[in-house]
Amino acid sequence: MSDNDYWEKAYESDEYKHWEFDYPSPELTALLATKILPGNACVLEIGSGGGNDAIFMAQYEFKVTGLDISLAALKIAKERAKQAHVHVNWLRGTILGLPVRDGSVDFISDRGLLHLIDDCARSRYASEVFRVLKSGGRVLIRGKSTKSAYNQFNPITEEAIDRYFSRPKFTRGPVLPIPLFSVEGSMDAMIVMLAKK
Repeated sequence: MSDNDYWEKAYESDEYKHWEFDYPSPELTALLATKILPGNACVLEIGSGGGNDAIFMAQYEFKVTGLDISLAALKIAKERAKQAHVHVNWLRGTILGLPVRDGSVDFISDRGLLHLIDDCARSRYASEVFRVLKSGGRVLIRGKSTKSAYNQFNPITEEAIDRYFSRPKFTRGPVLPIPLFSVEGSMDAMIVMLAKK
């Protein structure tokens, strides 16, 4: 089964609900509380799934684009945005070939996408992030810190961040441990903020 088929099936069958959350992610809420992003910021939520974080950011009048590989996920997200009375530009696509203009994004939110990307594709991920961010633009990455029993996650570590997000292109804050919450509990994760030079 291809990645695309897996995600379509997950969102069509409600399997996705075990990694969903009923509220904006706490780490994103905390970031917005710092007012680090200007009110008119162009925001890209990659791997937006059911759209909760993208919708939350749109409620604060950011110009938000939500990107996911799954049409079924985007259908759920569109309906939720309609119910919340907010506008989000929903796009189908992949981080490895973002359908977004060069240098057009102030902030990228990744909650659990990079930890699904194999090492062989992480350089492409970093290149696409660099391409679409404005100078000084930021990306917030959160993902599993260790491999799972089934090796479905490629951990987010300080070494991995430094390997793929090179110092000549990015500055980074500390890579810190956090719990990544869902409706079924939490997983041990890492969080890092990077900025394009």
